[in-house]
Amino acid sequence: MTNIFGDRKIRYWIIILVLFGIMYPYRQWLNNEKDRLDLGEATLGKVDTGSFMLKLALLGGARGVAANVLWTRAIELQRIQEWDRMKTTVDLITKLQPHFLAVWTYQSWNLAYNVSVEWDAPEDKYDWIKQGINFVRDGVSKNQKSPDLQWDTAWTYYHKLGFADEAIILRKLFRDDIDDPFKTNPVNKSIQNDNFQVGGGWFDSAVTLVDSGANRLNTSIESTVEYVDAPTQRKGRAGDLAFRSMPAHAQTRYAVGLEKESMKDVPATFGELAAAEWNNALLTWRKFGDYTYEAPNDIPLEDKRLVKNKVRIADGEDYRVFDKMTNPEYWQEELGIKVTANDAIALTENKKHWTDRWGTQMNYPYWTDRCRAEATTEGVSARRMFYEGTKAYRRADFQTAVKFYRDGLNLWKDLLKNHPSYGNDDINKKDTGLIVKRYKRAFLQAGLGNDLPADTPFLDFLKIAEADTSVDPFDAQEMLPTTPGASAGGGAGATGAGAAGGRPATPPPAIRSSTPNVQPLK
Repeated sequence: MTNIFGDRKIRYWIIILVLFGIMYPYRQWLNNEKDRLDLGEATLGKVDTGSFMLKLALLGGARGVAANVLWTRAIELQRIQEWDRMKTTVDLITKLQPHFLAVWTYQSWNLAYNVSVEWDAPEDKYDWIKQGINFVRDGVSKNQKSPDLQWDTAWTYYHKLGFADEAIILRKLFRDDIDDPFKTNPVNKSIQNDNFQVGGGWFDSAVTLVDSGANRLNTSIESTVEYVDAPTQRKGRAGDLAFRSMPAHAQTRYAVGLEKESMKDVPATFGELAAAEWNNALLTWRKFGDYTYEAPNDIPLEDKRLVKNKVRIADGEDYRVFDKMTNPEYWQEELGIKVTANDAIALTENKKHWTDRWGTQMNYPYWTDRCRAEATTEGVSARRMFYEGTKAYRRADFQTAVKFYRDGLNLWKDLLKNHPSYGNDDINKKDTGLIVKRYKRAFLQAGLGNDLPADTPFLDFLKIAEADTSVDPFDAQEMLPTTPGASAGGGAGATGAGAAGGRPATPPPAIRSSTPNVQPLK
């Protein structure tokens, strides 16, 4: 009888099967350990199969060398304005190094800020800005624990689309874009037509990620590496005030934009919606103010111990809260230790110092008081009167413009008496001075005299406003010409490139002054 174990091939197969049987439970254990310690690539974000195969073909240091060569090549292609080849080269870099955060940050900024300005038509600018945003969003999907990349995404939505010279057109292109995923808020998953809303969602998502303890640079696989020049997380560090304030800024900009023609051919919105969005802005500012920061300095107690203060910027809205802090019992409850009366005074003064310093730095009293004022019925009504006055001025109905401006300024004066932090701020003085300047222009054009009445509210702001010849770049009523026979603020929607980003069939309207019989609103 033939011994089957005497066959060499059969023996090899038996050994292979035994080894596989032994390795299976070990592999299961290893996978569990990778998940527990964040050692797998999937724990960082979505795995790109093409990227994985490319990295497998370039094991070792060759990947870094290849990425450096490609980066140099991308810069050269940008210099000679080979935009499509440059974009392809950048995509290849990210496949080689998908977890190298700097490439996502730099190249998304490069596409949105540097490449976009090389084009004249707003539609083409919008297309490259969109490519820059989608590029960093791809980085977010592959690095889901990075607050930095989420913040970078938010900033481009917020700043590049909302503060560019062509913002009134870019924001309209965003509104008309049919690419729903591009317009999806990452927090509530709703599709929104305003870039400030979407940007605010990304800012909020980045803050939430930090508060959950996530940190792209602190996964177990990276925390054990000894870096020569260790990378640092740029956003969400302790005491990063600007990082935490951006959701509130985005919501405030959205509320501001509602009450002016901040998108070409899109009329302003007032009433309950405007008031509600100002209240939402106030809530986001209060959320920012309620966050507890740690003061950077130590306070020496009389028994030689060193302690740190916890600081809430919102405490600066009412300094009476500091009166109770001079009681040692307050600090015993706050710190869990006994302090003397002198210690309590020192701790209170230090806490008050940082509350005031950081509140002033972020202009927190101004923003919260402004939100409260603008959310009132009087605030919304005054803004509507200013808007209608400008519309009347643009269509050369000067008598109507004068009435709207006069009534609006009187209402505004009564309102600001109850909101001194807002009313006395230089930002408000400039904005209100601009309204007074428009009122004077309409007053002169209506033939009512050479000077405004002496009892005109905020007349002392006029001199500063007249010295400022700039216009509001975020208001189409100032930036775009009057169309004869049509009222400002309405009109049909402009045809935009939208998601396609192609060249426009007709050139965008030139930015110039109003019709010859109307003095421009400067």
